[in-house]
Amino acid sequence: MKKFFSNKYICALTAVVCTLLWGTAYPLIKLGYTDMNISSVPDKLLFAGLRFFIAGIMVFIVCLFMKKNVFDIEKERAPKILIYSLLLTVFHYTFNYIGVGYASATKTSVLSAFSAFLGVLLAPLFFKTEKITIKKILGCVFGVLGVLIVNLGFFEGSFTFLGEGFVLIATFCSAAGSLYGKIVSKGKIFEVTAWQLFVGGIILTVVSLCLSGSILFTTEGVLVLLFLAFVSACSFSLWTALLVYNEAGNIMIYNLLIPVFGTMWSYIILGETEILSPLYIVSLLLICAGIVLVNLRDKRKI
Repeated sequence: MKKFFSNKYICALTAVVCTLLWGTAYPLIKLGYTDMNISSVPDKLLFAGLRFFIAGIMVFIVCLFMKKNVFDIEKERAPKILIYSLLLTVFHYTFNYIGVGYASATKTSVLSAFSAFLGVLLAPLFFKTEKITIKKILGCVFGVLGVLIVNLGFFEGSFTFLGEGFVLIATFCSAAGSLYGKIVSKGKIFEVTAWQLFVGGIILTVVSLCLSGSILFTTEGVLVLLFLAFVSACSFSLWTALLVYNEAGNIMIYNLLIPVFGTMWSYIILGETEILSPLYIVSLLLICAGIVLVNLRDKRKI
């Protein structure tokens, strides 16, 4: 498995597939909210909780087909899985959903993309083998510029703690959770991913129910929920494998593609945005250049 996921071509392709799938979440969540009459934060947390709970079950099923014992988890790894789940699922999505209610979609998209930048900068703090290089810094700058260009409305309006502040906290939780997951998942990638999604889903569901969260189940809404669960199950499993077998910073820079793919899927599914504009193309080129720079080998360290 290590040889497969550490191959640079397979690694790049897998990372793009993950971000392409994650990009579908932007329009599909909107569809799910509409179909299931979801508006309040507790309702949204319930929707997210059910999504990750189902995703966890999906990965459990995959583990069974792979003949992996999901219950064979060392006692010392269990509390680490809980922390992993709290960071990447519970805290990340709780702060994100609340922040989205007080910040524009444009600002949310841009600020969320900073998880890639944080991942590159924080990776050396978690792993001694990873270093910050000039090319990585330039790659991050190019990538963030690309995201800003496709979201020119980012600089409009004011900054609020409950809005943009919470989105930034969610972004930090996402970056820290991904890096921590690289440590926790070694040796049991799919088993740990299954528990991380399953436990996080249960916690979010319980919290939302305590806050009187509710959703109206419809056929279309359930189909959207199941597909989003599949997206989480597939993407988180593959993404975790990439993080474990490669430098974390080199993988997390691909997160910059998520808002770009989100814009693309919003146009295809909802007809919201014109994606063939010159700015969109320039944005995509800058982000791709940033990804290439971060993944280039460089002996010079700073």
